[in-house]
Amino acid sequence: MNNQAGAPIFVTGGSGMLGSRVVTALVAEGYPVHALARSEAAGNKVAALGALPCAGDLHDEGALLAGLVGCDAVIHCAAATGGDGAKHDYVRDNLEGTRSLLRASMLAGAGRFIHVGAAMCLLGGRPVDGADETWPLHESRFSGYITTKTLADRAVRAAATERFATTVIRPAWIWGAPGDPQLQGICSAIRSGRMRMVDAGRHRIVTSHVDNVVSALLLALHHGHGGDAYYVFDEDALPIRDFLGGLVATQGLGLPPASIPAPVAKFLASVLGGLWALARKPGPPPLDRLVVELNARDFLVSDQLARDVLGYRPPVTRAEGLARLRRDSAPSPQASRHPA
Repeated sequence: MNNQAGAPIFVTGGSGMLGSRVVTALVAEGYPVHALARSEAAGNKVAALGALPCAGDLHDEGALLAGLVGCDAVIHCAAATGGDGAKHDYVRDNLEGTRSLLRASMLAGAGRFIHVGAAMCLLGGRPVDGADETWPLHESRFSGYITTKTLADRAVRAAATERFATTVIRPAWIWGAPGDPQLQGICSAIRSGRMRMVDAGRHRIVTSHVDNVVSALLLALHHGHGGDAYYVFDEDALPIRDFLGGLVATQGLGLPPASIPAPVAKFLASVLGGLWALARKPGPPPLDRLVVELNARDFLVSDQLARDVLGYRPPVTRAEGLARLRRDSAPSPQASRHPA
């Protein structure tokens, strides 16, 4: 099934870091866009990007069906993210919300459903080295986010029929957008002296610039087999210290020299996670288990299938992405002036 520019595309998460860029890219290519908006602020943002706001959320079937009228395809970017949310929030937003959108999309007659998955769902089993789409995803004991993204990924692929082509795009660490809360959190930890590298950041990982993910999502509108998933990454893997060092440098910071061995980090993260849960403290503990797992060993996955089937090639190099982030993060001349 090939979507034709002219038929609206329904987007969730359109006011978020990834979804807003998806909306912008679709509008630039001439697609009418219907964007789900949970709040007035979200509606105003997607409208400013050129989309038609559709008030409601993933659990409001009436709102979903109204927004999906005439839509030929769905791009599902909305999700509860991070590692510190309550388990029921992840289940409600990532799993139940995805199932609800699948049902509404099929009832509305959409022909294609593209879901943003997560490469980190590979965590929890054997070391991730040389992984591809044949490797199993995991329901992690330490992360409600990973577990629910895995279950949602399976639900999307299982929903595929001859008339309803479902595709999962699985990026790694998404980066490159100004105001990225994850980067802001890292910079805050550096400034406060709380930042510690795991194993000196020597392990190699794959990454996904936000605009490379957008490119893959748009390619999936025209290519790909129903029920399949595709990993999409930047041009090559690199040590975590090099990746993080480049990111924080765009904010005028450097990485701290302090480091902690991975076994010690895992032990402390487990203990602190238990204490935080018992005390019901808000926010993540000082050492989060998911963050430790992502930094404790290599995370190397192939995106060759996306290149072969979707025709994916990362349009933004890491050097270009860092240069853009540095430019977009710089204060404007007016903002830098002191008021009289």
